[in-house]
Amino acid sequence: MKVGARFKLASYKADGSASNETPWSNNLVLNSGLARMSSGTWIDRCVVGSGNSQPIPEQVALDNFLAKTATITNSVPIISTTAPYYYGVRVTWRFAEGVAAGNISEVGLGWGDNNLWNRALIKDTSGSPATITVLSDEYLDVISEVRLYPSSGNASFNLIDGENIISEHTVTSLPCVPGNPGAVFEKIEAPYLYIYNGAAGTSINALPTGTESSVNSVVTTYPTQTSVKSVFSIDLTSANMQHKSLKLGYAGLFLRSNSLFNIIGYKMELTPPITKTSDQKMSYTFELSWGRYS
Repeated sequence: MKVGARFKLASYKADGSASNETPWSNNLVLNSGLARMSSGTWIDRCVVGSGNSQPIPEQVALDNFLAKTATITNSVPIISTTAPYYYGVRVTWRFAEGVAAGNISEVGLGWGDNNLWNRALIKDTSGSPATITVLSDEYLDVISEVRLYPSSGNASFNLIDGENIISEHTVTSLPCVPGNPGAVFEKIEAPYLYIYNGAAGTSINALPTGTESSVNSVVTTYPTQTSVKSVFSIDLTSANMQHKSLKLGYAGLFLRSNSLFNIIGYKMELTPPITKTSDQKMSYTFELSWGRYS
């Protein structure tokens, strides 16, 4: 999957009247930001500054920090339900009156004042670097859109017993967004696997159909700083049914693990289905990797 964001800024007088506003500016997700997604909270604040160097992947902070805020006044889900798929959240970060006074030319999101997930220069309507001036009697709103662009398509795998191939299968995958994305930016993990005996369906907002069985016995590892591996183990008494569709949810990507069915992730339809009985144990292994969207 790919991740990215964009920003726009607007300043207001104390009475709420508009003072200044910028168009949308695209960001650069930093190397440190991509790596942070496998270890902890990756966004809990917005920072603004007066620097103007071109963003590069190796940066970790603004050129010239001016102010920060952790105040969120609005959070709106964004979902594209047709290909190319994406989903995410539009968040309004509020800098109180006078907090961000000065000439602002750069902005970022991160988990520390000098630990950024991304960075962007403010741009004008022609796409050239620009500055927005915030006066001491004005407050500033930074509107950020953080988006995830999931992969989808067909792949194949083998069901194995030891070193023996039992059967060959095709998997058709789609993103699965049954709940609304929110302002949750935490360590990525897959706490649940849901198994269904019905079809996965073609709508990314809908869960697979049929009888459902959940699995939460999982071992999670991080092979790299930008990937997570999840091995789900199913005992003799669980999921004894036809496995036609799977739904895998990832916590930390706009929803937390206690969201259960609403947790966002992927759904997959297996061809042919796998039938498990009470005489069998089995496991499913998944690996998710991520990079910057461009």
